[in-house]
Amino acid sequence: MLCGTRVLTRGRFGLLFGAMGFVALVRAAAAAETLPFYYAHAIVEDGLGVAAPWYSGQNGQIDYRIQRAAEVLLNSGWSVRKVGNGTSVTTPTCFWGEGDLDPGCVQRAARALFALVEYYHYSGDPAALGHAESIANTVLDLCQTAPDHPWPQFLMSVPYGGIGKDGKVTSAAYIQLDIAAEFGVALLRAYQLLGNERWLTAAQHWAEVLAEKRDHDPGARPWPRYANPEVVPWAKDNPAGNLQTGGVVYLLALFDELIKLGHTGRENGLVSAREAGMAYLRDVLLPAWAVNDTWGRNYWDWENPVQAQVTTDWAARYLMNHKEEFPNWRNDVRNILSLFLNHSSASPESRGNVYHGAWQFPEGCGCCGRSLAWGPMELALDFAQYGVEADSEWARELGRRMVLLATYDVDASGAYQDNIDGGVTVGDFPIVQYTTLKWVHRTMSWLPELLGPSRENHIMRSTEVVNTVQYGAGRVAYSVFAAPANTTDVLRLAFEPERVTADGEQLPSRSDLAENGYVAKALAGGDYLVTIRHDGRLRVEVTGNDPQAAVDDAQLAYEGEWTARPQEQTFEEGIHTTASRGARASCTFVGNQVRIVGSVGPEGGLADVYIDGEKQAYAIDFWNPRTLHQQLVYRKNGLTNTQHTVQLVARGEKNPLSAGAVVAVDSVQYSAAGHENDFGEGGGPTTVQRMIFGYTGRTDYRDTQGNLWRPGTEFAALTGHLTDTVAKTWWTTKQAVAVAGTPDGELYSYGVHWPEFVVNVTVGPGTYYVRLKFAETQYAQAGQRGITVEINKQPVVEDFDVFATAGGANKAVDLVFNGIEPRNGVIDIRFRGNVIESCPREAMVQAIEVGPGDGGRGAVPQCLPGG
Repeated sequence: MLCGTRVLTRGRFGLLFGAMGFVALVRAAAAAETLPFYYAHAIVEDGLGVAAPWYSGQNGQIDYRIQRAAEVLLNSGWSVRKVGNGTSVTTPTCFWGEGDLDPGCVQRAARALFALVEYYHYSGDPAALGHAESIANTVLDLCQTAPDHPWPQFLMSVPYGGIGKDGKVTSAAYIQLDIAAEFGVALLRAYQLLGNERWLTAAQHWAEVLAEKRDHDPGARPWPRYANPEVVPWAKDNPAGNLQTGGVVYLLALFDELIKLGHTGRENGLVSAREAGMAYLRDVLLPAWAVNDTWGRNYWDWENPVQAQVTTDWAARYLMNHKEEFPNWRNDVRNILSLFLNHSSASPESRGNVYHGAWQFPEGCGCCGRSLAWGPMELALDFAQYGVEADSEWARELGRRMVLLATYDVDASGAYQDNIDGGVTVGDFPIVQYTTLKWVHRTMSWLPELLGPSRENHIMRSTEVVNTVQYGAGRVAYSVFAAPANTTDVLRLAFEPERVTADGEQLPSRSDLAENGYVAKALAGGDYLVTIRHDGRLRVEVTGNDPQAAVDDAQLAYEGEWTARPQEQTFEEGIHTTASRGARASCTFVGNQVRIVGSVGPEGGLADVYIDGEKQAYAIDFWNPRTLHQQLVYRKNGLTNTQHTVQLVARGEKNPLSAGAVVAVDSVQYSAAGHENDFGEGGGPTTVQRMIFGYTGRTDYRDTQGNLWRPGTEFAALTGHLTDTVAKTWWTTKQAVAVAGTPDGELYSYGVHWPEFVVNVTVGPGTYYVRLKFAETQYAQAGQRGITVEINKQPVVEDFDVFATAGGANKAVDLVFNGIEPRNGVIDIRFRGNVIESCPREAMVQAIEVGPGDGGRGAVPQCLPGG
């Protein structure tokens, strides 16, 4: 047994521990969890052993994943279903079986609308518009209550029971308020994209009903979870099953969106309801941030009284989007997000942990098998946003690593692998693709310089809804629905802007955006990250010397029946159209990317695309509910930078919504500009990180030296399926009245305890010290607890007796280990309890400090008797 510290030979994987006790050589071992294969692909490591992109195309793995999702969704066809006495034409988002609705339809439809609204501004693909319209109308047509219902004309958010003879969802449906509000927010975003007043009216009415039905009693929860708990198995005889906890942020977001649009409700009812919800969030939920139930209760198919990724996501983003009303947002968001890493590690069957440097986890402490891709995709965007807005390298790196490994989940066909270790393929499942499109795009939008595609032009994100966009050679033109104060857009471009205008007026280049103007930041390879502020101005145009070229429709090669038509709003004021089956248009180019630009409208038809003679998996649909020109109807990137031929072939067919089969070609764009992105290798914090375990304070503990210690959440403990790691492993109340031997007794008064747990500290390259802080607060004599500690899976102390080393109970003692180099981008600190007289004892620790350089000397650890 080893009760000293170790000195290893130095090197990339070496450890050099503090000079105390005796010296010994110990074999190095891998840190954290490493598998040879994740989801659908073998692991690719960067130079530091951290997960790197498996996909090597210039556009990058994140754009690749977005495209695979979009291709599956926007090209999976339209369904004509019998609904009641009529028919419904829709995308495959909601229906399954023979005309029945998937019970999760409305929540999935909400995610689809969010994804499509943002995918349109990113890609310029007008197919997103038609699909958004169909999804919104399908839900409104089928899923609202009758006018005489106690919640009149309200959204039935979980349509159990299917569709009745009247063409409506039956009364067995759940009215789950948070999901109803989630869809309401998405519907309002779609309204700002497409202008359908019906959608605005519906969302406004739902919000009015919510405001009217809230509990006005002081101190009461403003809303339950269900409007009709009598039909919900876990709520009808159980008041606890009808609690609305963190899901209140969905309702707040709905009120916010409507108030922003100028709708405050009857007698300002939406404003009053929002104030009540804000008070509940601020005064009740945030003080209980570490309680498992606080950020749960959202899923539609079970009670979900545990922290869920979806509620965690919405709550974190709500706080970040309302910083002035939540001045402690930096601590609150960090705590809530990182708490999920701990909570989701509970189940041995689906445990979360760090794999090749990236946290991967299931949807919570009990779901779902080994399915770990969805959770990291969703929370990666929150870590990424927090990393940018709080200027946190820790959060940026967690988000970057999460999304890179999670996007190992799809193969070239778009099929999704549901297990982190592979083996379960769920095909082109639309549910997966919509959620992926939403979350992966948003993560990229917050880290565009690292994750965005190189040598292309994209609107990455905007504070407002972008409702038109045209991507041309050397020109990006777009408009937003509204332009209130601080309207800001972020673009990644393949060229330096020469001129930026807003409503025709030229904007100045600035060093900051305290007022209207733009900031252009040069990136490697010739790209630019361009941030534009344009308060009060709706239409923006950016022009410059773009490396991509454009070939006008007049210069393409044609076969079959085509008609050249003048059209002022198109490139070079002309297009070629056909409705003839087999008519072809082609172009030969040298480059690594190609785009087809066309006009879309109510008479649009279908066409296939061939690249170098190979038919592409998905077709182009030129149908759209409104006529639009210079639309990017097809894009292909990641090609070898050689000569290629692109060919468009009209099918002479249409989808069920179209009035014709017209294919309208405007131009072909291509580019041979090249650059290889490193996707952030070598990232991670290199400063001191301090964690105090068991501590649930919302403000960090400040020690007597002025150092801040955050709640320790980044550890995994297998406490069991659907168990609460906080309740099981955190000492959340002080375990000692006072701790001697330190001026900072608070650091030693709480703690984490369990037979075995592992703390995963995300770090950048370098050499670090690890300081472990202990106080024996449970036993009154020596020989009652022994702890073995491994760093990067290497034993550094065995059968360590805290009582004996400190010289008594409730006395502080520190162990220090120097010369620690990360393995796979983390420092993995594992604690194991020993067995005394056949009785397993728990390991524990109170606080941990990890920092660069040398941490000095710690105590000489004392062993258990016989150790």
